[in-house]
Amino acid sequence: MTDSPTESSALEKCIPIRIAFTYNSSSRHVSERYLSDTIPPGYAIHFDLDVLQPDVSVLRLFDIARSQNEVPDVFAHPVHTPGLPSDLNICPVPTVSLDIDSFGWTSSRVRWAMLFDYVFLWHPSLVPLYQAAGHPKVFAFPHAVDEILFRTSPVSIDRSLDLGWVGAFDYAHYNRRRRVIEGLFARFKMNDFMRRYSKEETSEIYKVSKIVVNVSREDFPQEANMRCYEAMAAGALLITGMPTELTDWGFREGEHFLGWRAEGEIPGLVDYYLHHEKQRVEIARAGQELTMGDFTFQKCRDKMTAILQEHPNQVFAPARKWSGEDVRLVYLEYYYRYQLFEPALAQFCGLRNLAAFWKGLPMMLKATRHHLKALV
Repeated sequence: MTDSPTESSALEKCIPIRIAFTYNSSSRHVSERYLSDTIPPGYAIHFDLDVLQPDVSVLRLFDIARSQNEVPDVFAHPVHTPGLPSDLNICPVPTVSLDIDSFGWTSSRVRWAMLFDYVFLWHPSLVPLYQAAGHPKVFAFPHAVDEILFRTSPVSIDRSLDLGWVGAFDYAHYNRRRRVIEGLFARFKMNDFMRRYSKEETSEIYKVSKIVVNVSREDFPQEANMRCYEAMAAGALLITGMPTELTDWGFREGEHFLGWRAEGEIPGLVDYYLHHEKQRVEIARAGQELTMGDFTFQKCRDKMTAILQEHPNQVFAPARKWSGEDVRLVYLEYYYRYQLFEPALAQFCGLRNLAAFWKGLPMMLKATRHHLKALV
């Protein structure tokens, strides 16, 4: 779906900076992709590290952009993929960390954040950790929706599905999710929950669903994932686990969404609100209004660019003042975590003093062990 000429003109007025997004297409997070999709042509530059190399120098990326007359004002990278451009500490423009799933390897992510001038987190409760570690520019973002996909989603009683579900089940931390959704599928009218859906198809599923039950990952059950916002934006009643990050963002249980605290409650809640349409629609409408008013990727884009414009061309990354050894150790940790043997080895071989060598050796040994196992 593309913007109309009027919408594109409006977007260009509010996005006077060019942002280069670096990522790995093989493991690209939808939040980063949907956020970059809101930036109009001419203002977004994309570098796929699967096509280049996982540790390509950001200076090389800058040269590539310049050769194509697309010089970026900012480099943005999601720190959850098997790739991280080197030389971020000497990048000629400000850098941005898009730290989406920061509940995993949090202590490592705090260290990686120091390579970047700005850090955007998707979990507000974790912001103080990054600030306490000494990063001066840390900001919270919510998961969100594309307002263009959901702006025509009237809340109505006449919906063809009792329940809608789109989501993954392919990790151990989704075992409870699979158990709950399979149980609901046996009792209520649902879509094919095992299918993969595009973002357009997802919006259509939720637009014809009376209710959406959210079951977050077991290792971070309070997560307010994208499903929460998509369900509410589509005008469905959201029933999600408690406690939830939604309350950190101003949503109120019983007014904008419903909460469950034990699996056994869920079928009864679904059944009750399927038979109490007025209550269901009132809560769904309130959730939709708040979501569409404040929680869209377009709003996130505007917030990010406004923050970047407060101090144009200024840099804040603590690592810009670090020694080369300390920078290499942080990169080494990233590459070892993501089992990138050759980039890790390059960083390890660059260590020049004995203290840094001994700090880096355990990580290099683990990276080597993973590498050798993969060769067998």
